[in-house]
Amino acid sequence: MNISSSHEEKKDKKAKNPYFWLQQVVGDYINCKLTKEQWRSPTFFKEAAFKAVAESNSKVLSYLEHEFSPQGYTILMILAESSLTLHCWPEERFISVEIFTCGKRNIPKKGLDYLKNIFQPENYKIKEIER
Repeated sequence: MNISSSHEEKKDKKAKNPYFWLQQVVGDYINCKLTKEQWRSPTFFKEAAFKAVAESNSKVLSYLEHEFSPQGYTILMILAESSLTLHCWPEERFISVEIFTCGKRNIPKKGLDYLKNIFQPENYKIKEIER
């Protein structure tokens, strides 16, 4: 695609929705092939989430995590450009992630693609929500 058509597409999208730069992507990672040590490691998920934010061209302002008993983990990150949430259910080998950005230079799908490579799911769904 040439630059002028890309520019025209953005102008057309902006005409239809002036908030076209709001991006929300949701990823569900099913039957992830993580080791028992990875499933039990809050550090593993924390590092993955921070790297996903960097891949999205975003910046973390605040970080909150909660480890559930006997298992499970949730991360919430407040970004300069909005937020990331990550929830995992080790007993189901399932991880769900949502990245919402409001910056024109952010690419949240790149963060979810990075996590797909790290989590190694047998199946996954990534949905981009048009705002």
